[in-house]
Amino acid sequence: MSQDGLTAASSPTTAQERIFALDALRGVAVLGILLMNIIGFGLPHAYTNPSNAGGTSGADLGAWIITSLFFEGTMRGLFTLLFGAGVVLYTSRLERAGIGLRSADLYFRRTMWLILFGLVNAYVLVWHGDILYAYGIAGLLLYVFRHLPPRRQLAIAIPLLCVQTVMGTLDYVDFHNTRTEAEQALTQRATGVELTKEQEQAIEAFEERLAFEKPPADEQAEHVAAMRASYASAFAANAGDAFLLQTDFFLMLGLWECLGMMLLGMTLLKTGALTAQWTNAAYFRMLALGWAIGLTVNALEVAHQLRNGFEVQSVMTTWYVTYDLGRIPLTLGHLAFVMLLLKSGVLRRAFGVLACVGQMALTNYLAQSVICLFVFTGAGFALFGQLDRHQLYLVVLAIWVVQLAWSPWWLARYRFGPMEWLWRSLTRWERQPLRLRSALTGAAAG
Repeated sequence: MSQDGLTAASSPTTAQERIFALDALRGVAVLGILLMNIIGFGLPHAYTNPSNAGGTSGADLGAWIITSLFFEGTMRGLFTLLFGAGVVLYTSRLERAGIGLRSADLYFRRTMWLILFGLVNAYVLVWHGDILYAYGIAGLLLYVFRHLPPRRQLAIAIPLLCVQTVMGTLDYVDFHNTRTEAEQALTQRATGVELTKEQEQAIEAFEERLAFEKPPADEQAEHVAAMRASYASAFAANAGDAFLLQTDFFLMLGLWECLGMMLLGMTLLKTGALTAQWTNAAYFRMLALGWAIGLTVNALEVAHQLRNGFEVQSVMTTWYVTYDLGRIPLTLGHLAFVMLLLKSGVLRRAFGVLACVGQMALTNYLAQSVICLFVFTGAGFALFGQLDRHQLYLVVLAIWVVQLAWSPWWLARYRFGPMEWLWRSLTRWERQPLRLRSALTGAAAG
């Protein structure tokens, strides 16, 4: 391994090397993901079922309908696609530097630090919905797929993306069967018939699952009080949810979604879809097909839930059975829409600002957790459970304004965002230059 190769691999990506379309798309994703995350930050157990908290009428219902139709899962989808693309870009750059096994060393160290950032975000920053941990674990597995041709990556991605739907459908069927058995047992109990042990267990299992999907009012009140009382009580109230999402939920559903979307992201990068290299006609076809399928499925899901008054089993249908049927096509439609705007040249200045947000995606993502920690928990203003659903989007707007303003300001003075700098320094186990002036001075001296 040459010293020049190691130096090249350790140096940051220059402005010329950055892909503007990827940065802009990443900026859209990191801001857009807050549209859905804000519900988890600010309301108790309302993410999957709006009837649990936050309101289901008027402006609150309107906010739920809009986000469910157009955004649910899509910003996370874009973020995950871009992570997969980033793996290809990062490893390719290291390998071009000719540093041999050192490239794998840097990649795995970088990925393991991401896992640690995810744990800090999930527990210390009290955000049980963290995705960095999941990305880090999936990233460890993703390395072996980076050199596969696009068709083989796609051939692996498709069945992986079906796993979540299959597992969710099996879980839904299990709930339906448990509910049927419990209702039959309850009917028999009402007539005075003595129940068998199996029937009693069916009732108990159904009640436990029902309480998980739709917590009783007293449990909701206790959770709200704990999140508002102090940082310590919020930490304890959040830790159980974080652990569940990073263990059972991740192994059953999250891992496969991450791997599938990341492989799809690799495919889209290699074919030029993520770098605005497709023709307008190709993007229009992706947009039309993605929006047609995605919006149709999402509209049917919304109508189904409204028709059934957010009854638990109807909510489970949309989240466990049909979720990815709408989310994945809509994600691709949004991707095509952004690429068409970029290729058109309109809103170029706005996309320049979004690209700055995207260059600092890790910093901005974690900053959202820090801000919401102080806005919603007992560590700050303790507004958890105090705002209606539509009011939470005023908080989103305020955070967007801050991040859209500070990202260009910061990058005009520094080479990386603060967390990106820390990530690089930890990966290389060497303090990286941060200020633009010092970086330019060092380069001139060299």
